[in-house]
Amino acid sequence: MASLQALFCAAALLLLVPHACVASATLVQDQCERYAAGDRSSYDYCVWKLGRDGGSASADARGLAAIAARMARASAKATGDRLAGMRANETVPARRDCLAACAAEYAAAVRRLGRAARGAARGGGAGLQRAQTLLAEAAGTPARCDGAFAAAGQHSPLAGADRGLDDEIELALSLLPSTPPVRP
Repeated sequence: MASLQALFCAAALLLLVPHACVASATLVQDQCERYAAGDRSSYDYCVWKLGRDGGSASADARGLAAIAARMARASAKATGDRLAGMRANETVPARRDCLAACAAEYAAAVRRLGRAARGAARGGGAGLQRAQTLLAEAAGTPARCDGAFAAAGQHSPLAGADRGLDDEIELALSLLPSTPPVRP
């Protein structure tokens, strides 16, 4: 009798696990279709980006937004670290000042994106609204950095990949579930 129950449990588990994977893949696809309907990046970009994180297969909508925000945070951190390294080696004072301003912008973006990821994962009306605000504040970091260089008459060291931060932030924003009204 015990072996029959074990067999039944194993069969039930085998039937449920593939269903869970299909359901989560459908959520990623649904969210990416919603994202791609906008003006910017495509469905393939969204699926590729989210597919790079193994947690996306089992994440809910809030989890997908948190994953995208964490990816944006990692990109901002990598760019900020690169800018700090360039600043340490820069001999032209005006350029060094621009690199310092950019490094500060990217450090602020890293903090905001980390808090946004936590807010998205936590959920709730206030958490989702806070995540939305923080993501919006982090958006435009590459343009602000470029602006610092332009104002000083210097060429910006940002590459195309660095400017992709805004695409990652836009993805995270679009994946945030609708925020219910916050009760006073």
